[in-house]
Amino acid sequence: MRSMKSRLLSSTFIPVLVGAGVVAAGAVAPSAPGYAAGPSVERMNPLPVARPKPATIQLAQCKPCNPCNPCAAKKPCNPCNPCAAKRACNPCNPCAAKKACNPCNPCAAKKACNPCNPCAAKKACNPCNPCNPCAPSAAAEITPAESAAVYKCLIGEMTASYAKAGLETVSGYTGWTRVNTSPYQSATHGNRYVNNYANKHAARRYTKFEKAGLMPTGSVIAKDSFAVRPDGSTSAGPLFVMEKMTAGFSPKTGNWRYTMIMPNGAVVGTTKGKGAATVKFCAECHMSMGEGQDSMTFLPEEFRKKF
Repeated sequence: MRSMKSRLLSSTFIPVLVGAGVVAAGAVAPSAPGYAAGPSVERMNPLPVARPKPATIQLAQCKPCNPCNPCAAKKPCNPCNPCAAKRACNPCNPCAAKKACNPCNPCAAKKACNPCNPCAAKKACNPCNPCNPCAPSAAAEITPAESAAVYKCLIGEMTASYAKAGLETVSGYTGWTRVNTSPYQSATHGNRYVNNYANKHAARRYTKFEKAGLMPTGSVIAKDSFAVRPDGSTSAGPLFVMEKMTAGFSPKTGNWRYTMIMPNGAVVGTTKGKGAATVKFCAECHMSMGEGQDSMTFLPEEFRKKF
């Protein structure tokens, strides 16, 4: 007959013994009184002990905003996830979602030209701004000789249309000093081809470009424009005008008055006048150049005339 030790260690006897009692303190406790485990039982390896889940975890599960909630950690997009709150650039951060113009907003970063991006609307100088009437559209690149030929064909139509606005400030602007050798493509004007004209009050300084300094009152800079599409078709664009007013007129715009005339002759906006919001982006773009340059932007050097 086998010894008691051999029977205890056998695979068939252990389940019977376990079924007869409960696991407690690393030993097999008897289910019937008067039974005592022998030395052989005490030397057995203890069986695994079932441990109940801590009450704190259970409470955390009931409180989804609790930082200790393991569910929140597994669901990083949960608004209550404290990790998302600390990581402002996390796509799941609900704060970034609410602050759509936050630089950390992944939607704004990935879809900068999306018309729904409020950052584009507020940053009117952004070429992706869908509210910008000069926002870039599909455009073709042509040579200086070709741009000059297109301008020669369109100039009569353009000046006749702009004249319908009745704006004396730019009357006869094509007779002013033109500082560019040929029409050039301007990204900040919707990838249209533009020309820079300066009236008699502006010409002396404007022809010095970055060394122009502060422009005198009465200076007017006019930029007419036209578009060239990939299919080769062309059309007149807006006339952009900036006029230096007297001190105190509009400190926020450097005392420049910005006006935009559409190809049909309609004045869509003017600083401190009707449609002022429409030309606000003009002022913001030009003001970014700083007071030292009197808010003026200049054309690429390869298109500048020599004076």
